[in-house]
This record gives sequence, structure tokens and C-alpha cells, in this order.
Amino acid sequence: MSAAALQIRHYRKLKHLSLRDLAKTSGISASQLSKLETGKAKLTIEIALKLAGILQVPASIFLTEQAPVAMARRSITRAGSGDHHQTPGLDLEILCPDFKEKHNLFWRVKVTAATFEENGGWRQHPGQEFLLVLSGKLQLYTAYYDTIVLNEGDSILFDADQPHAYVAVEAEAEILMINSFTQQN
Repeated sequence: MSAAALQIRHYRKLKHLSLRDLAKTSGISASQLSKLETGKAKLTIEIALKLAGILQVPASIFLTEQAPVAMARRSITRAGSGDHHQTPGLDLEILCPDFKEKHNLFWRVKVTAATFEENGGWRQHPGQEFLLVLSGKLQLYTAYYDTIVLNEGDSILFDADQPHAYVAVEAEAEILMINSFTQQN
């Protein structure tokens, strides 16, 4: 049985909810919930978020496999001390790079390109990319969607294997970028 299945059952019982009670509250059939708890159905992110809200726990409890032993690791990058990588129109500062089995790369990025050409054209790579605009306005070009402008506080997650590019709308924009990928064995 999966860790997610065990966690759903554990937190449901901790809240003294029957399958029927949880079904009524969540809008998910008792039959489907039973299949989730026994590992016979796949848990989607949408359902995990819904159940996490009802059971008042972080959705990550249902979406990640638990480590066999608590690892108690951490990585700190002091302001401005990360290694910098320069590409056309972008100054990328790597954040918290210390873990060996990386599935995510964290970057603080200053976008200085004012045009698509200054950005160096299209970029693409495997995995997903998450962007959170920390300051300024960011224009995001993607090959398969209309160009959009993201304002301070806006975020987006997209498949990074589609060609994409960034342009600062006014002066420069600063973003938090997370690249997620699955490592090949």
C-alpha cells in the first residue's frame, strides 16, 4: 500500500470521519475514497488538495513518498552569495545547491532583456518551470500559448520543454525560478 493511501486513512480516522462523512464533505464517492485508501486508485493532485483542505493537513503529505529516516538536511544561501550565471538578458543566481539528489533547481533571476532578441531567443529544457515575480513586470513568451504579462506576486508553472523566453516590461524584473525534473538513472 502506498504512503499516500496510509496517510489518507490515518488523517481521516484522526478526524473521526467515516468514509461516508468524508465522501459527503469532499464530493468524492465513498467507493472512490475506499480505492484511494487501499491503493487501488491513483491519487490526483486535485483530489489530494481537496482532501488536505478538509483534513487540515499539507497536501504534500499525500503527494510525496516518505523517506525511511528523517534526514534533517538544509541548505542556506545568504543574500547575494550564490554562484551567478549570465545568459543574454538574464542574471541567474543559484540558490541552495547543496543536495546531491536534486530534483529541483532554485534561482533568483534578474531579467534585464527589454526585447525577445536581447533575451537570446527561445530556451527549452526537460521538466517543469515555476516562476514567481518578486518585483517588476515579466513578459513570458511560450511557443504554444499567447504571450502574457505577469505582475509582482503572479506565478506560473509550465512544461519547460516547450520553447519559452522572458522579457522585462519596465526596466528589469526579478523572479524566483524553480526548475523541476526527474533525474535519469
